[in-house]
Amino acid sequence: MEEYLNKSKISGDIFRFLYLNKQSSRQEIAQSLGISLPTTTRNLNALQESGFIENAGEFQSTGGRKAIRYQCVANSRYAIGIDITRNHLSIVLIDLALNIIDNTRLRIPFHESHDYFCILKQEFEKIVSKNIPDRSKLLGVGIALPVIIGEDHKTVTYATVIPLSLNIYNFFSDYIHEPFLFFNDANSAGLAESWKGDYKDAVAYLSLSSSIGGAYMNNKMIYGGSNNRGGEFGHMTIIPHGKRCYCGRYGCLDAYCTANVLTDFTEGNLKEFFDILKSGTNRGIQNIFEDYTDYLAIAVNNLRMCFDCDVILGGNVGAYMADYIEDFREKASKLNPFERDGSYIRVCHYRTEAAAVGAAIYYIDQFIQNF
Repeated sequence: MEEYLNKSKISGDIFRFLYLNKQSSRQEIAQSLGISLPTTTRNLNALQESGFIENAGEFQSTGGRKAIRYQCVANSRYAIGIDITRNHLSIVLIDLALNIIDNTRLRIPFHESHDYFCILKQEFEKIVSKNIPDRSKLLGVGIALPVIIGEDHKTVTYATVIPLSLNIYNFFSDYIHEPFLFFNDANSAGLAESWKGDYKDAVAYLSLSSSIGGAYMNNKMIYGGSNNRGGEFGHMTIIPHGKRCYCGRYGCLDAYCTANVLTDFTEGNLKEFFDILKSGTNRGIQNIFEDYTDYLAIAVNNLRMCFDCDVILGGNVGAYMADYIEDFREKASKLNPFERDGSYIRVCHYRTEAAAVGAAIYYIDQFIQNF
């Protein structure tokens, strides 16, 4: 049966149709793909016997025999995403439906050392052995890093947030033996959001964490630019000759809107900052947030002017913006000469682990497209 599937383009078309449409009947599949009912039935049976699709019950009858619903089996394959930041390590296991099956997050400073990678390997193996008895179902491992990645997704072309050597891919390969590739962390988070929100049109994602990054996507595909530096929104100049950025230049968004700008006043605790802000008892904290959102509004308006699309606020700060989104929309709209409706500004779906999920999505997407 596997041999039959490998040779059948129709099976691939049916599988992708079900994946994109969640559930469908034999008749809908045949009509949509332009294939006969007997051919559809034969391929559905092959897919079902191989464990890739399943019977999900019956549709409500509109008269006559009820049609069977088919859907993809989410746990027929898995992918793992690893997000490495300056001070944290996150590992996420997702299935084909992007459900987070298991995850772990450790506070551990990154260091390119045997000790660090032994911890990474140990946590990785815990998740795999606990959840995937058949290791052949693991498609691969996406690794999100706060760096600029080369086109081969194995080389790092620019790294200042965390120090990485030129042979970092080989270093990883001593500890991870499944297929793996590198991805920019903010691009990965943006990809996760576009898939989760099922965005068919263009969307810009702004990651507001210990550094600022982002992604511009259209139909769930990232635009990387000529040098894979697309989405480096943190280095837009918003205040000429302003504060010094870690890149060495002045006035970058990163110098004004990282999470650290807020947590510097609560000993590194972002939750505490927003708890105090929500209480309304500390005028100083309110002023800090007011200044923060002033600068953020400039950046969001710039993105709207450049791309004329929805803008998603993500990252650590974005996860807290739901309570303040209406006020922020109003603030950003005042900068816009064309519209007063700020509903294009959205809050992220993923409150945590977006970068890890997005890095894993690469392998899910490859599996679906090449089925």
